[in-house]
Amino acid sequence: MLTRVFASMIFFSCASLAVAAERNWPGAPPDCWTEERNVHGGDLADIWKANTAFKKLTGTKLKPGVYSPNKGYYFVAEDGRPSGAVMIFTEKNYLIRIEFSALFGLAEVKWINEKLLFMRPWWGRIAATDLIYDVEAEKVIYAESVTDAYLAYQQFRESCPLLGCECIKKKLE
Repeated sequence: MLTRVFASMIFFSCASLAVAAERNWPGAPPDCWTEERNVHGGDLADIWKANTAFKKLTGTKLKPGVYSPNKGYYFVAEDGRPSGAVMIFTEKNYLIRIEFSALFGLAEVKWINEKLLFMRPWWGRIAATDLIYDVEAEKVIYAESVTDAYLAYQQFRESCPLLGCECIKKKLE
């Protein structure tokens, strides 16, 4: 029985180490972090395309919301679950409505400059996409996946003292 438990521990440790080693972390691996963080990149870069629709609405009025730095444009964000939207006024005879479906939440909608709008739709507790929308060109000019790496941070902190991960190993030497 003890041999079986010991073998299971070795297998689990090796499997955890292999998983930790396979991940290419941008910067230091989670055992080196002082706190949890979001990391960028990964396999979910295009998830936003399947869950985002762009519409032009005419005959609709929008109360002013958050003005751009030049005070010419404004937006109103409708956070929700499982859907949300951002309505944008750009001094045209129509409004732009960006609709998100399969949404976990919409965070950090804000102006970057006079014409660029940043949005971070969350598709779950861990996966999100950073989007930069050019309101004058009416298109997404930047999209990158975001991962809330809190769980990775916790897993590394729990398993690395046993496995001897990069930074934990240095601290113990």
